[in-house]
Amino acid sequence: MTIQDIYKILDRFAPFSLQESYDNSGLLAGDPQAKVHRILLTLDITTPVVLEAAEKQAELILSHHPVIWNPLKAVTPPNPVWHLLRHQIGAICSHTCLDIAEGGLNDYVGRMLSEQIAFAESPAPLALLPGGRTLGRTAALTSPCDAQTLAQKLNRVFGCADLRYFSGKNAPCIRKIAWCTGSGGDLITDAITAGADALITGDCKHSVWADAQNRAFTLFDCGHFETEVPVVRLFSELLSQEAPGVELLISEAGTKPFFTVSK
Repeated sequence: MTIQDIYKILDRFAPFSLQESYDNSGLLAGDPQAKVHRILLTLDITTPVVLEAAEKQAELILSHHPVIWNPLKAVTPPNPVWHLLRHQIGAICSHTCLDIAEGGLNDYVGRMLSEQIAFAESPAPLALLPGGRTLGRTAALTSPCDAQTLAQKLNRVFGCADLRYFSGKNAPCIRKIAWCTGSGGDLITDAITAGADALITGDCKHSVWADAQNRAFTLFDCGHFETEVPVVRLFSELLSQEAPGVELLISEAGTKPFFTVSK
């Protein structure tokens, strides 16, 4: 197969045309006609990830986050793109299009949640985007639960090292949840409009926590990395069916880009 073949598989599953206007998903480096025998799967394309791909002789890296976000004015060794070009490794990034697509990352995480939290209904869209696109999901629970119980279940789902949450003193029992992978704190209004009692996401800013307090709304921050790193398993499941002759490797260098310290 070629890089272009892999691109077409991804485009059929989560069309790149679905991406948000600020995004930069697609083939960001490499020759579309280059042969592909081995693909490295990762959340982020960092320099350690590119060097790992070179060591493992992967011709292509598939990631969720774009390796090129803003226009580049220089390509030098501190930039992963320099290493991609030097080692002639392609890079395809499937970001907001995969968040938005039916069967994409939010649906995949929904299946993970349903293994620990019983849903009373099939998930429904959370937020409506221009062009009829949707983002995030909601689902009613078979049994209501309190915030602390749900936090413990979310820890099991995502393996959070530092899960944070807010729940007001008089917050109602959680009967319906909303979720959006990555940084979805700005969807609190959409979650409330959808009738959700809690929003599950990651990477919440201080202002988002203040907004949750002002509204007495339950909010869970399970981490940007933790809520999106399942993308590597989604990529693996998709390509193992659609590109069975290609070897798929999950990056060992594609780890959380910071450390946490316990007391």
